[in-house]
Amino acid sequence: MQEDDFTCQTCEENDLCLDKSIAIPVVLVLLLISLPAIFYSAETETILKNIVTPLNRALGSSFLWLVTIFVFMLIYFAVSKYGDIKFGDPDEKPEFSLGSWAAMIFTSGVAGACMFWAIVEPSWYLVTPPMNVEPKSIEAYEWSLSFLLLNWGPTAWSSYFICALPICYMFHIRKQPLLRVSAASEIVIGKQKNGILGRFLDCCFILGLMFCTAMTMCLSLPTVEATICKLTGWQSSIELQGKILIVTIAISAISVYFGLKKGIKRVSDFNVIIAFALLIYVFLCGPSVVIFDTFTNAVGRTANNFLTCILWTDPFTDNTVPQDWTMFYAMNWLGYGPFMGLFIARISRGRTVREIVGCGLFFAVLGGYCMHGVLGSYTLYLSRNEIIDVTGILVNQGGAVLMAEVFDTLPFSTIVFGVYALVSTIFLATSINSSCYVMAATVTKRIGINDDPHKLNLVMWAILQGLLALGSLTIGGIGTAKMLGNLAGIFICIPVILLAYSWIKMLKNDGLDSITDCR
Repeated sequence: MQEDDFTCQTCEENDLCLDKSIAIPVVLVLLLISLPAIFYSAETETILKNIVTPLNRALGSSFLWLVTIFVFMLIYFAVSKYGDIKFGDPDEKPEFSLGSWAAMIFTSGVAGACMFWAIVEPSWYLVTPPMNVEPKSIEAYEWSLSFLLLNWGPTAWSSYFICALPICYMFHIRKQPLLRVSAASEIVIGKQKNGILGRFLDCCFILGLMFCTAMTMCLSLPTVEATICKLTGWQSSIELQGKILIVTIAISAISVYFGLKKGIKRVSDFNVIIAFALLIYVFLCGPSVVIFDTFTNAVGRTANNFLTCILWTDPFTDNTVPQDWTMFYAMNWLGYGPFMGLFIARISRGRTVREIVGCGLFFAVLGGYCMHGVLGSYTLYLSRNEIIDVTGILVNQGGAVLMAEVFDTLPFSTIVFGVYALVSTIFLATSINSSCYVMAATVTKRIGINDDPHKLNLVMWAILQGLLALGSLTIGGIGTAKMLGNLAGIFICIPVILLAYSWIKMLKNDGLDSITDCR
């Protein structure tokens, strides 16, 4: 056998062959969705709306409860005796430095959409504000950044880390040679781990992840296109977005080809440095005091009204803000949950529960708050002082154009456009390559603790992800992106609940002493 043969690369510890029982159903479903979306976009959009809208209305509040409960569960696991559980040998050091570990989690978990929403979301809250306040009023400005921070705060990351804990346990303590949702749920589903139920869970996980990443592409690619058009004078077109998509997929495919340490880690480290350099530039060139005051005010309002806002459903009016934002985000975060759980598990060997939950949540939320605090506050400043017509541009020309106009107010805007296009593209690529890494690991028959999936397996998922993104772009718009996020949450909710329940059963059945002995 040739070692590089995609269909059979085995040894005593692993079997990097493709598990066709998972891969084939997923590929067929993706083709059945992607190809009609490319060639029959209007009809596909109608079908998606008819499926997603009623499910969103029926299940939205349940998703709000889930992400809220997960936050308090994580706090308990971190501060209790279970926080001492170490995923690895007792004297083992973490595989990655704290900075690189946090960078990989942040760049994989937020992608390029983070910068998009940092500008667009608070602007939408001025048009359709939460808590039933008047549009463009002082209260609307007060709530806009607060709701942005709420949606990207602890609840955003709770689904990620609650999924990571049982997967870390099975992979690093039980030495389970599988990076799969079904394997981590074995304590609940038993022998069905290798049966129809297990395959169903793994297929739902991959499809949900693909929809989430496609949603991110729907938002990120048009914004990169808008900055490029601003720089070059080119006209916006689906062809230009397709070319940007090809470049993004190429970056992703190359980085995953070189593996976790040489590819994904280095790209994540580089992008975090560039992204925060851009934020520092905006902060220093903008009204620094106003930006900091606006952010400080928003943090206080968010903390003081956390439960009121996250569980706000507005049942007595026709207001759709909860469905459009908090419920959408809850479903979207759940859609990413098992993916990030698998990815965090893969890079967290040598860390304790307390480190994963405490440090992970702290750095992830801090990174998002810095990005949203600077860009969101600056956008509100531009709107309040009528430097640009933020809401008018948003409503009439879209979020991508608004982003370009906001950056155009900065000194040396041409350079800013270039840096933003680079950062956003790499953010998107890191999200894609991380998701491709996890999908490839999921369809690998047996993967060892220090193994990477087969390179052709990794590249295959990057190409498939690009195909689904092309179909999504053909339909286009924020509405399509949100439908994909909601659809992902619907696919993933059962696997996420199973993972959370599995972690509780692991702790109950084994106990802290048994888990220590198991290492």
